[in-house]
Amino acid sequence: MDPRQEVLNLQEAALSCFYNGEIHSRRNLESALDVLQRKGPPEMIILDSEIVSNENPLIKNLEFRSIFVPIIATSNEPINQKIIEDHPFLTAIVEKPTGVDSFTYLVKNFIHTVPWQPTHLGIELSVLLKVGVRHFDLYLKLSDTNYVKILHQGEEFLESDAERLSQKGIKKLYIKFSDSQKFLNLLENELTQNVKSGGEERLVIANVETFEQIAKCLKWPPSVIASAEKSVTQAVKILSKNKQIISVLRERLSDPTSPYSTHIGLLTYLCCAISSSIGWVGESGQIKLAMSALIHDAAIDDFYYNNIRDWDKRAADPSDKSPETVKYRMHPIEASKLIKSLESISSDVEQIVSQHHEVKDGSGFPRSLDSGRIGQLPALFIIVEDLVEFIDNGDNIETSITDFIMWGHTQYDSGHFKKLFQAFVETLEN
Repeated sequence: MDPRQEVLNLQEAALSCFYNGEIHSRRNLESALDVLQRKGPPEMIILDSEIVSNENPLIKNLEFRSIFVPIIATSNEPINQKIIEDHPFLTAIVEKPTGVDSFTYLVKNFIHTVPWQPTHLGIELSVLLKVGVRHFDLYLKLSDTNYVKILHQGEEFLESDAERLSQKGIKKLYIKFSDSQKFLNLLENELTQNVKSGGEERLVIANVETFEQIAKCLKWPPSVIASAEKSVTQAVKILSKNKQIISVLRERLSDPTSPYSTHIGLLTYLCCAISSSIGWVGESGQIKLAMSALIHDAAIDDFYYNNIRDWDKRAADPSDKSPETVKYRMHPIEASKLIKSLESISSDVEQIVSQHHEVKDGSGFPRSLDSGRIGQLPALFIIVEDLVEFIDNGDNIETSITDFIMWGHTQYDSGHFKKLFQAFVETLEN
């Protein structure tokens, strides 16, 4: 339950990708209780903490019901455990999920239904009007196994089309499930572009499924995901104060499916989540890591991402003085100069960005620093980016993490790298 319809639209679409059951989303308590009376207890209830904390007499109805299912309150404010003490029917109160990744992770932690993969995903006509169907083929459902294409990729979906279908009693059209992730990315991007609070903008992670799988493999609790979400949001809020920076971020992350966007998004969230899980880096450090992840490659062109590993090798070879290689070799310095132009940005961010391609034995670039001269936060950033590279180039998440751990035992054996990697491994063993 959420007062914003656009949030409910996104959540319904996300749930439909893995949950094969009825989904009832409501914007107020009155209509939600009506559903309970008509349909009976669901598998899970998620409601806003404001509804619980406010003196709404209707909330009392929940207390007298024998609803033995998870009832989760979500909050945008710091978690107030007193809400649970005053409302014992609540299972938990958590930070409000602000994106597809954290929302689906929250739901999957509390329900036990067998996951399914539909052939097509149904989308409300009003939602299609918001994003159009230029990116997808669009289908009409004739039966559970029969879908007919009525609009081709590249064609617009207009209000007149929606009105004509609505008059025939058609409320939804369908896209192929293979297009669902791209659709969710576009829908979330549309939401975060149009819904702002105090000028705050939030990065939309592009590779939702990968982040979710990593979280499960590493057995992160919802609190780690929520902490990462919060730190990323705060980082983007800080960077948004600078028009030049936010302009660069908007341009570079405009396509959520590009290699650049997927790398930046996954790295940003993993930096925060991993630093939160090991407990060595507080909220301030997580925000610095998130800002660094967002900016660290701002000085290189997208074409480098077509073969980023090859460019890493070329940049580490001082004999390669081609203009393209020199530009890539110097991009950490150029990005750190951009940070210097910002007001009230910690020098730690500049250090992380300028050192993010250094290596423990001094074979990195641009300054050939060894582990004794690489700072703690830069070392953690380097470890996380190495993990992202393993995941990008591995066959699956589980084996990629296993290979990374085996490689890391010999790679991270000095300076800050050693203690940070050991802390990371210990979280897996516990």
